[in-house]
Amino acid sequence: METAETAILFNIQRFSLHDGGGIRTTFFFKGCPLSCKWCHNPEGQAFDPQEVFFAGRCQYCAHCSGMANVAEGRNNCIYGAREVSGKAYTVNELIYIAQKDAEFYQSSGGGVTLSGGEVLTQPRAFLHSLTSCLKRKGIHVAVDTSGHVPYQAFENVLPFTDIFLYDVKLINSAQHKQFTGHGNELILSNLKKLSDTGAKIEIRVPIIVGVNTNETEIDGIVQYIAHNIRVERVRLLPYHSIGTVKYERIGMVAEHDFSAPSDTQIHEFAQKFTGSGIPTVYS
Repeated sequence: METAETAILFNIQRFSLHDGGGIRTTFFFKGCPLSCKWCHNPEGQAFDPQEVFFAGRCQYCAHCSGMANVAEGRNNCIYGAREVSGKAYTVNELIYIAQKDAEFYQSSGGGVTLSGGEVLTQPRAFLHSLTSCLKRKGIHVAVDTSGHVPYQAFENVLPFTDIFLYDVKLINSAQHKQFTGHGNELILSNLKKLSDTGAKIEIRVPIIVGVNTNETEIDGIVQYIAHNIRVERVRLLPYHSIGTVKYERIGMVAEHDFSAPSDTQIHEFAQKFTGSGIPTVYS
């Protein structure tokens, strides 16, 4: 782990349109306490930098095999077969990157999104400095979170965050633990506390066939939100398999073969939310 002066990111995506409204710069931080079996950013689970191997690019030249420390040369593959996922950044470096697109934020209602991994597991001093600096510069801040962190992590960035993009995956805690490695008690408790502060919240529900597409789960999520949470909107996110290929590249195994819901299913689920008075969008 890095000190509070830096944090490790595995990706920076400029001109993003899917993480908080308008044109955005999304910072993806490494490290997550959950291990969701459908994770589309598995390279964001480990906290430290790791090697990524693209087997299709390898020319079997054996250049890397003779190195005493492969880590020292994995960025030097002339064929691009070996890369490093994870680089340490200072707050000033991230602010500099964010400001490059300030004019696009202003014209589109965009800003910066802090994502992951789980951004709220990063050093609190770092996140406090980053979010407060962004706010001083008039940049809209969205925090994308799984919610599985101590509530103090939310309090640390709450004064400088314009909206929280908050995942609610399953309502049944045993099922949640089966598919993510942890129960959901902390997640739901944090969500209620955050809602009670009046913070703006967009709840994101990944829709995954065989995980949370049964009536009990969907109805449970609807009822929990309707009776407990003040929410700007719910966004339903159909499962996609884009990240499946990433597992092998970092030496992991994708344990399940999940599938996406049909358009009809998504529409029916959205109607359940809107029928309970919850603003709902889906793609």
